[in-house]
Amino acid sequence: MTNKQPNNSLWLSTGAAFIAALVFFTLWMGVILQPVVEVRVAGVEDADDTVCYFVEPDFQLRWIHSVEKQWWEEQYQRKSDGLLLTTTYFEAFGAGTPSTEMLAPVQKPGYLGYQINEKLPNLNWVVSRLTKGEIDYGDHRVLIHQLVPDYSEVTIMPKMYGFIDRFNKDFCHDIPSDGSR
Repeated sequence: MTNKQPNNSLWLSTGAAFIAALVFFTLWMGVILQPVVEVRVAGVEDADDTVCYFVEPDFQLRWIHSVEKQWWEEQYQRKSDGLLLTTTYFEAFGAGTPSTEMLAPVQKPGYLGYQINEKLPNLNWVVSRLTKGEIDYGDHRVLIHQLVPDYSEVTIMPKMYGFIDRFNKDFCHDIPSDGSR
């Protein structure tokens, strides 16, 4: 009988320590925030907004310019208080094209690039199938124009997500190309 008492108290101590560690881990995961870039598409006809995110701090928007019919690219960095437009690249040069900025330190073949370094709180971007808008980050290319109805407004902003937020939302590259869930 005396042999079992220390064994029972050892099991109780181990179980209590495990439960305490589990509670601590759960609370910690709920508090720890991860910086992300959130992409939100306004709902159409009373539908809920479509929201996805990615964790990479650098990303690029690409689209075909509506007048020049050539690719334009903008490169961004996620910052804690907004987005930093670092460089723009375009194949054609026309009216409204920034030309007073410094040339980008890295030039891409077939493109002209400018260093911009403009800070923005977020981006509001209207996409359509005609302009073939896409978001590139990491090793992923999200053809946003295939995911949303034409002329949808896409809002791109830096956010801080907790564990529950990350669990409840999709990575942008995991959304099916037909926009279904």
